[in-house]
Amino acid sequence: MSLGAVLTIGGVSPKELGLGTFRNSQRPILSSTVDNTVTIPGMHGAYDFGATMGPKQFELECAFIEKNHIELQRRVSTFAAFLLDGDGRPRTMDIVFVNQPDRKYSVRYVGSLNIDRISGLGTFTLPFTAFDPFAYSKQNTSDLLTWDTDYTWEDDFAWGDSYDFAFNGPETVQINNFGTLNVEPLIIVTGSFSTLSLTIGGIEFRYNTAFNGALEINHKRKTVKSGNQNLLQNTNAKFGKLPPGTSDLIVNGTNLNISVDVIFNAKYAA
Repeated sequence: MSLGAVLTIGGVSPKELGLGTFRNSQRPILSSTVDNTVTIPGMHGAYDFGATMGPKQFELECAFIEKNHIELQRRVSTFAAFLLDGDGRPRTMDIVFVNQPDRKYSVRYVGSLNIDRISGLGTFTLPFTAFDPFAYSKQNTSDLLTWDTDYTWEDDFAWGDSYDFAFNGPETVQINNFGTLNVEPLIIVTGSFSTLSLTIGGIEFRYNTAFNGALEINHKRKTVKSGNQNLLQNTNAKFGKLPPGTSDLIVNGTNLNISVDVIFNAKYAA
């Protein structure tokens, strides 16, 4: 990465922190795999039960450049406090890179943080770990097309895409997952129905009793709530995923008078 390659850390620009990041910072393509294999004595090789991705580690080569050692120490103290929460624990924050201003990683400081000082110059390697190793879009589908969005005409979503719909009967609509990986959306259903069926990624979610109000169906957390009330017992507890690209959202049920908002942050391998 070149000087100034980090756009924001925790919503703050490196310039505001008095920080520079340099070319030899480490930003891996993918994190290390966590392999699930079994070896058996006397058998060649191993049985492969697949793998998952481990945490992704970033090492940012950084520097403070100040007038003297006193100003340098002030900058160091301020930055140390920035990395921690009010209880002195490393806090989780978003990091955004200049060459991908539309997406973010969720990271926290992990490891040790030593600094080499020469008068007002302080150089150090800042170790961040993203325990969720994937990148996500900064904007979710409920705020994609605001005037301050970081998306452009060249991005993967289409400017005509819709993520909120009204239904008075069974209907199929298309949802564009503009990321590169499956996502598990939050679906908010507002209105009334006697029964409801939502099918995404080929998986049918059913709500089996009459309802009137606002229903939150969280496919990632596998929860169904209205306010603070847990309503999972009224469902078949099946939750699908939106594959990359355009796919169908199939809405079915009886006495439908609802609006449906499909909310997610696009998910990327890198």
